[in-house]
Amino acid sequence: MERRKRTRKAIGLAKLTPPSLPVVLKRPRLFRLLDKARKHPVTWIMAPAGSGKTTLVASYIKSRRLPVLWYRLDESDADPSSFFHFLALSAKALAPRVRIPLPVLTPEYALGLPTFARRFFQELCTRLPRRCVIVLDNYHDVPDQSLLHQLLFHAFQEVPVPITVIIMSRQYPPSPMSVLQPHRTMTQLAPESLTLLKSETKALVQLHLRGKVDRERKRFIEAVHDRVGGWAAGVMLTLEHLKSQYETVSGRMGYTQDTVFPYLASEIMQRLTPDKQDLLLKTSVLSDISVSLAERLSNLPHAGDILRALHAGRYFTERRQGQELSYRYHPLFREFLLHRAQQVMGPVEFRALQRNAAALLVSAGRIEDGVLLFQAAEDWDGLVPVILSQANGLIEAGRIQTLETWICSMPQSVRNEVPWLSFWLATTKVAFNPDESYELYRQVFHQFQSQGDQIGSLMSWCGAVRSVLIRWTRMSRLDEWLDLFPIIHPEGAPFPSVEVEAHVADCMAGALMQRRPYRRDARAWLDRAVHLAEYLPPAMQTGSRYMLEIYYLWNGEFAAAGAGLEKFSGLANKFRWNPITTIFFHVLHSTVAWFSCEFDHGRIHFRKARGVASKTGLHLLDGFILGQGAMNETLAGNLDEAEKLLKENDRATQHVGGIHRAHYLHALAWVALLRGDAETARVHIEQSSSILSAEGGFMFGEGANGVVTAHVLRALAKLAEAVQWVERTLQIADQMQSDLLRFGARTIAAQLAFDRGDDMAGLAELTQALAIGEARGLMQYPGMEPKITAALCARALEAGIHVPFVQRMIKKHRFAAPPEARLINTWPWRVKIRTLGKLAVEVDGKPLEKQRKAPHRLLELLAAIIAFGGHDVPASWLIDALWPEADGDTAQENFKKSITRLRKLLAVDEVIHWQDGKISLNQHLCWVDVWAFDQHTSRDEGQAMVHYKGPFLGSEEIPAWAEPRRDLERTRFIRFVNRHCDQLGSADNMDEAIRSLERAIEADPLAEPLYQRLIPLLMAHGRQADARRYYQACIKANQRWGNGDLSPETLRLVQTLTQ
Repeated sequence: MERRKRTRKAIGLAKLTPPSLPVVLKRPRLFRLLDKARKHPVTWIMAPAGSGKTTLVASYIKSRRLPVLWYRLDESDADPSSFFHFLALSAKALAPRVRIPLPVLTPEYALGLPTFARRFFQELCTRLPRRCVIVLDNYHDVPDQSLLHQLLFHAFQEVPVPITVIIMSRQYPPSPMSVLQPHRTMTQLAPESLTLLKSETKALVQLHLRGKVDRERKRFIEAVHDRVGGWAAGVMLTLEHLKSQYETVSGRMGYTQDTVFPYLASEIMQRLTPDKQDLLLKTSVLSDISVSLAERLSNLPHAGDILRALHAGRYFTERRQGQELSYRYHPLFREFLLHRAQQVMGPVEFRALQRNAAALLVSAGRIEDGVLLFQAAEDWDGLVPVILSQANGLIEAGRIQTLETWICSMPQSVRNEVPWLSFWLATTKVAFNPDESYELYRQVFHQFQSQGDQIGSLMSWCGAVRSVLIRWTRMSRLDEWLDLFPIIHPEGAPFPSVEVEAHVADCMAGALMQRRPYRRDARAWLDRAVHLAEYLPPAMQTGSRYMLEIYYLWNGEFAAAGAGLEKFSGLANKFRWNPITTIFFHVLHSTVAWFSCEFDHGRIHFRKARGVASKTGLHLLDGFILGQGAMNETLAGNLDEAEKLLKENDRATQHVGGIHRAHYLHALAWVALLRGDAETARVHIEQSSSILSAEGGFMFGEGANGVVTAHVLRALAKLAEAVQWVERTLQIADQMQSDLLRFGARTIAAQLAFDRGDDMAGLAELTQALAIGEARGLMQYPGMEPKITAALCARALEAGIHVPFVQRMIKKHRFAAPPEARLINTWPWRVKIRTLGKLAVEVDGKPLEKQRKAPHRLLELLAAIIAFGGHDVPASWLIDALWPEADGDTAQENFKKSITRLRKLLAVDEVIHWQDGKISLNQHLCWVDVWAFDQHTSRDEGQAMVHYKGPFLGSEEIPAWAEPRRDLERTRFIRFVNRHCDQLGSADNMDEAIRSLERAIEADPLAEPLYQRLIPLLMAHGRQADARRYYQACIKANQRWGNGDLSPETLRLVQTLTQ
């Protein structure tokens, strides 16, 4: 912690502090140009060294009193992660109250770097003061091949005026940046604009020499200006060299900047005292010079006084007042001093100076500068401990390119002697080249083993395992490491630290879950990984929690997964600034949602996960996001959307292959199966299984593929082969103790048994499947076909198996009812319409009138559709029936509006179809009692009596268009009752026949033929009083609801009653 504080303090002095200016020449001409330039987000100032770029910008900002974020670039900024890291530190100094850190450029952003850069600058600019200027000094020090140029091209487009960026460089903008200028994002100050005018040279001479401008001095000024061509550094050097010798500005100087500066600088050096020369030479190896560093490096107690004097005397020495006072030589002057130092000291002494300076810089927390000097001096013994002490911090900051560059700067022989260097080199490659990192970890593991380094052995073991898990390919490699673990760490042995234990637990849990989930200690390692996750970086903490949740889902433990979501929510809130955590949070919610058939909820979290990935540029997890989204849409029945997401997932998995690809092909097979294309599904699922086999196996994936394969083979009428795949899947399920796989395998096994005509075996398998489903809350499985499951649900309801659970399952999936469901009273229909006895409508089990007031006209339209048959009813019939008085166009418009309102009233998608001018009620979603009655009259007499509760639309007067339907249903009812009574009579069960007739008359008092049969039966059984009562009831019913006239057949019954 103390070292980190020291490092931040050093950085504040070295890279992030603007120069403190002495009295300098103000240049109003250039200030006006900068005022104009600030109307653009970016200003590029290009000019040779010594042109006064830094002085111009610093004096301009001071003159205009602008807030500034000053950043001086150097070679270390070739690593974009380093640039954004230090820029974030600078922003923190300007906005200390903002607690949420700026994004860290870690390897996870590799597929979305431009988006990351945009987002970083968006968030950066919201924290900066209004009118703030972001100054990027010495941009030319960034190597041409650095990716930073491309990222800043995107970042600068997010800079909002009045915030501006000013870039100073000795070179023109690199090619990615040059595109900004035509789009008016960037403007340039030409090199010649910085050249001093004669008037400015005069003012500069006056500022330094003071006094009147006499004729001799005027000639001197003109001579200086002409000789150096308005080059600011040349003017300053000449002034220092010739403050009182105007006439010596002569041909002794060359005509180029390359010759002027060394000549004049050497002349000035000769006039300095030996101690000043010694200080200048020794401190030339430092890019930024604090007083304490100067004193220790030069062994001069008064080094600070000398530096102050050099600055006051304008000896090309800048002063920067940050948390610690520091100085910086002008780049040209420092270049001259370095060259002179090497000449004076010789190579041996100069390298010793570099080593000493490097050690002092590291002790002061200026790690990057120290490393550069160790590298320049080729002091590998000094560099190794610095790298090892900084490696973990660099990894956490995402600066893996910096760490890799440092390590690779050393000879291979040195790296071979220090296995920890190879360990950290492997760590830099995990995200981008896990196969290479695996081999490095493997080699260094054996080195650690031979040296008896327990920490190194355990951490390289973790690295090798993590490389396999990240790559998700050649999974059989995990077997070797799982077998090695008891050898390198016997059971019960203590761990070197809790951090090491946390890494081991995380990797062991992942390896067991992917490779040996059947091991008895797999759950214990998963729990241990979650318990110790707080000692891991945020992304790893998230991964541990996610891994445990997926394990629960694989096993079908939905209750545990739901409880885990609550804990994950706490973790997501803790690391809400970390996009990886946020994405995992939403992906997990989406996964649990579709496992639980909460498809709308799953869709919401899928979109949120995609939104975070798109906004942040973190596309490493796109395969997971798209995969879960596709699964959600597949189960929800939105196959077009599922295929669209799978096409995107195809692009996301092309470059990774392995298990990712197998999972993608599994999903493709499932969608093809649901499309009815079993042959294509077979090709995809075989490809998926082949990949899993080639990758060394992935147990849950093999089980899930087994279920899908069984479904596909059934669709291809290969029942025997399908049964074999069911048996294989059950073996895997038993090994893993996975109720999810058991549920899927038993469900398709039930259908296969029914297919071959073995209903007893089918019901046994179905009972087992539903018992698992109800116990675990399982309502889906990989490869499930809604039509098959709906048919099995119908069989379960018919057999009375787990009825409440099956009803919940039907409602969750909103299964379309198979034809046989119309005969099953317990099927939970979306819409139930009763018309026999009265008109009543239920939607999802609730009476319509309790939800909203149903307009009479809309219910009349619904009744009319049913009256005309309910299927393929011509719209013209309905229009003529309900709007007989309206003209054609008005009636048509009324009909259209009424259909729309009726659909809205029922609030069930696709319950009413209107196609080719005909209206139909969807028989898969809608149950109508007259349909059920008609079916039952030929199959189940008892149920037919239950359904006929009275005349069509009740006994009251009905519209003329409904009377034919009422008569038809009454005729069917009478015929059915008579047939039923005939059967009872044949069985000599006349008492039951009488009771049946009494119930039938109670249901429909206007069914005269039933009276005609009941009254003689009552008389024959000596029940004259009951017979007369029913005759009177017939008269009253006809008077109340009929036309008042009894039929001759009924009137003749009077003779029977009077005998």
